[in-house]
Amino acid sequence: MAATRQPTVTLEALQREFGHVTALDGVDLTVEGPAIVGVAGPNGSGKTTLIRCLLGLLAPTAGAARVDGTPGPALDAPARARVGFMPQATAVYRDLTVRENVAFFASLYGVADRERAVEAALSLVDLADRADSRVEALSGGMVRRTSLACALVHEPDLLVLDEPTVGLDPELRAAMWAGFRERRDRGALVLVSTHYLAEVSRCDRVLFLRAGEVLAFDDPAAIRESTGADDMESAFLALLEADGGR
Repeated sequence: MAATRQPTVTLEALQREFGHVTALDGVDLTVEGPAIVGVAGPNGSGKTTLIRCLLGLLAPTAGAARVDGTPGPALDAPARARVGFMPQATAVYRDLTVRENVAFFASLYGVADRERAVEAALSLVDLADRADSRVEALSGGMVRRTSLACALVHEPDLLVLDEPTVGLDPELRAAMWAGFRERRDRGALVLVSTHYLAEVSRCDRVLFLRAGEVLAFDDPAAIRESTGADDMESAFLALLEADGGR
């Protein structure tokens, strides 16, 4: 099913401090779906903090993070039902089967045709043949794909994925990205954080972060052209050099 509305994410001078550490320092951007937006940078660049502020899991120190004009902490139940979130940490029940996990999340979201939705999500992440396996018996890659199925079983308009492909082999990463594109093509806005800089060439737009600051926000081709780089890893290094390597 296509997204019911095209969501808008807006970050306005977003700042978040943890004591003397500034995790985000004045991040500004607006993006609308359908699109895949990569939030990229090394560990500690502020990717997870940005996502947590957007979803209302952290309150900004200053500025705002909004979904369709509403700050994250103020999102009501209907608005949150339009969002799918896959965190870094495993967020599934290891003593349940894959199908039971996905069905549980479908019930939480009040999905009407639950059986159809579960089977569609399992098919999308290519786990239909392991649907009755307990999560504790799965490989790490299959557990990540189970988490993704749980995040998209209700066909959200906004899909937020925090390091979804970490630890996966290239074949599994490619399969996951195929799933992200499928949701984008159905009208969703997909936010994907990653420290695999080569992956962001798969995105429609890329937000490069370093130490909580924006280095660039543009489509991959434009970033490569502006830096004279052949790939996104080289582009990021060029951006760091142009920024003075701070």
